[in-house]
Order: sequence, then C-alpha cells, then structure tokens
Amino acid sequence: MTKKRHHYLPEFYLDGFVNPHNGPYMWVYEKGDPKIRKASVKDVAVQKHYYSFVTPEGQKDSETFENFLAFIENNVAPVFQKIKKQEILSEEERSWFAIFLASLVTRVPNFRESIEESAAEVIRRINLKMASDTEGFKSMIRNFENETGSKVNLPIEDLQKFILDGEYKIKVDPQFSLSMMTLINDFSPIFHKMNWTIFISDDHKFVTSDNPLFYNDPTHDPRSPFGVGFLSKNIRLTFPVTKELALLATWSRGKDFYSRATNKLVRATNRRTIQSALKFILNAVIVILL
Repeated sequence: MTKKRHHYLPEFYLDGFVNPHNGPYMWVYEKGDPKIRKASVKDVAVQKHYYSFVTPEGQKDSETFENFLAFIENNVAPVFQKIKKQEILSEEERSWFAIFLASLVTRVPNFRESIEESAAEVIRRINLKMASDTEGFKSMIRNFENETGSKVNLPIEDLQKFILDGEYKIKVDPQFSLSMMTLINDFSPIFHKMNWTIFISDDHKFVTSDNPLFYNDPTHDPRSPFGVGFLSKNIRLTFPVTKELALLATWSRGKDFYSRATNKLVRATNRRTIQSALKFILNAVIVILL
C-alpha cells in the first residue's frame, strides 16, 4: 500500500508527550486560536503526500523520503529508550541521535516554508534586475522566443511593467525544499560534536511543537548583517525529548550528561519551544504555557 500520510514528527516521538491518563491523546494548541483540542499521535504533525515528489520519468514517488526517514527513526528509537532510562550513550547511539536532530531541522514545515520563501525572493530579485534593463529585457524575450519557438502572448512592455510592479506571487516547487534534506549530512556531525546535557524534570512538564528544535545566540546583535548558525560559539540549542526530558546543546563546557531541571529552566525551555512553533504547540496536560 502506498504511503500517503506522512508525519513530519515521528509517532514514536509524539508518544513521549501523550497524556498518561488519557492515551493515546495529547493536547494541541494552535497559535491564534483560543480553543484547545485533543488529538491522537497518528493525527498530529501529519500531511498528505508531504514527502512525495515527481521522478524524472514523471512518476509520483511517495515512498523514498518516507522510507529514508523511517530508517533513521528505527535506529534512533532505541536511543530514546536509553535516554529515558538515563543511561550513557555510546558514540554510535550519539551519532544516530545527532542524525535524528538534523532530520528534524530539515523535515518540518517551518524549514521547508522558509526555504521556499527565500528561493521565491531570489527569483523576484532576479526578475526585477532583468526587467530594469529595458533593452536587455527585450533582447532576452526575443532570444527566448527564437530558441524555444514559443511566443510570449503579452506585449513586452506590459510584461516588463508587470514584473516591475511586483504585484504577483512566486510559487516554488515543494520538491526544491524537499531536496534540502541532504543537509542532514552537514548538520549531524556538528550536533554530534556539541556538548549535550539532558535535563530531567520531576515537576513541570516540557512541551513540544511542530518545530521542536530551537537554537539562538543570546549574545547576537540583532543589527548584525550576519545570522546565527550552528557553529556560532554562543549558540544554545534546545530540544524537548519527552514531557520529562529536554536536551540542551552548546559549545561551552556543560554539566553532567544528565542533570535535574528547575521549574524555572522548564518554563524557559517551553518558552523557546513555543517561540519556535510555526502553528502548533503539543502538550501532555492542559497548562498555562507561559
């Protein structure tokens, strides 16, 4: 059977945020919506044909990326179990967890939408630059018509004005953002080298979201033309592992691999998770989130 329902957050991961007294359900908060709804893990963080693409032969492929991510999930699921038992990870287990973190960066809607928006902006700027040179623009259109045998069914002057006015939207093929999943190979070695601490909460619970891996540099100057990357020396990366556990990764010397979390730290981590969410915040129990 063709796999059509694709989870951008794995079901085994979502299980860690299920309400223990009301399984298999969790509470779903949508940004901008005052209502709170209950949903099972199979119906959360899922979109139809989210990883599907069209092959060069024109066939719709709904399996390749889904199976690739399933392979990662099958290898990292036992690592989650070891973390839940507060056991020390081997280098291989640490590598699989780093690969999983890297996959979370590239597979979620927040990343894919950002990639597509950035690509659309680049195309828009190129269009504006070409249309700003009247003679060059006319020459480009003529060359296009001569090389393709197709006629542009619009006066060149009108097409130029349309582009310069900018009253149009550019839709980037989702396959472009899907191809960025190759960045897993670049991100995972970086995550593996960072210093990790798993914080354990005995009281307040961690929440997760549709974009659970959050990173920032608290020392970064927002006026700087340069962004924050995973190699920034003061970066702080947080990831809620389960409702009781959360990862903090930095380049500075950390605490022991496992450490007790204060309620203040849990609230701060939840605030970061909520801030990073694109639309949905997922929680095991109904609480005031901030």
